[in-house]
Amino acid sequence: MKDLICKAFCESVSVSELPKGIGFGISSSVFEAHGDPAGVYAIGPDEHGLWRLDDSGWVAPMLIASGYDLSLASRMQAFEELLDRSGFSFDHDSLEIYVSDLSGKDVPTAAIRFFSAISRVADLACWTEERVKSTFKEDVTASLKALLPDVEILHNAPADDRIPDLTADLVLKPKHGRSVALYLAQTEVPLLEAMLLRSETADLPDRPRVAAMMEREKSAPAKTRTRAHNRLDVVTVYEGDSRAAVSRIAEEIATRAQ
Repeated sequence: MKDLICKAFCESVSVSELPKGIGFGISSSVFEAHGDPAGVYAIGPDEHGLWRLDDSGWVAPMLIASGYDLSLASRMQAFEELLDRSGFSFDHDSLEIYVSDLSGKDVPTAAIRFFSAISRVADLACWTEERVKSTFKEDVTASLKALLPDVEILHNAPADDRIPDLTADLVLKPKHGRSVALYLAQTEVPLLEAMLLRSETADLPDRPRVAAMMEREKSAPAKTRTRAHNRLDVVTVYEGDSRAAVSRIAEEIATRAQ
């Protein structure tokens, strides 16, 4: 049985020499990333007889294209933690996953570990919608806490005790001034909920300010986005300018506290 397993594994591996004799390309159909055989490049040996393994920068762009946003701190952290546990690093400039300074005899074992790491990293693209939503919420909350250390932040709480059945993702409660109910929108539903709260509290004295932060510009249909911009107190877009999006919410708190 051992021989049969070893044979099956060996037959799944393909090794080809790279141009100009700079190393080898290695792929395996046993380990996959989004349905394609995982591949790694063995570059070397250098003048010291050492080798480097890298993915030539294809895994990270594949993740990004599938919707896993590496510009978000918590997602990058999860990505790098997976690599670190396997002994690999990530080059933020070249987008390459790599390990260097390997002796020739260590390359085969390291290549197998590399295939396994790539497969696990590719699974990040399959995070459930709830996990992604949680991550978005965690990132925004952490940023707001850093900008507003003296502001109480409630999760999934009523924005106004006079209307307890309408809850917001985050309720920001400064020591002085009106609260801000913040809806985090990855679909149009939170925008619709935010507009309902704004409508229900329109005639109340000292009503909460109602804000929405869309994870992406196209998190909701254009018509809903237009209505939100026209009816809510603040609407921001996180993707592409996350710092400014969070700062705009913080500014609303500071302005209303004066």
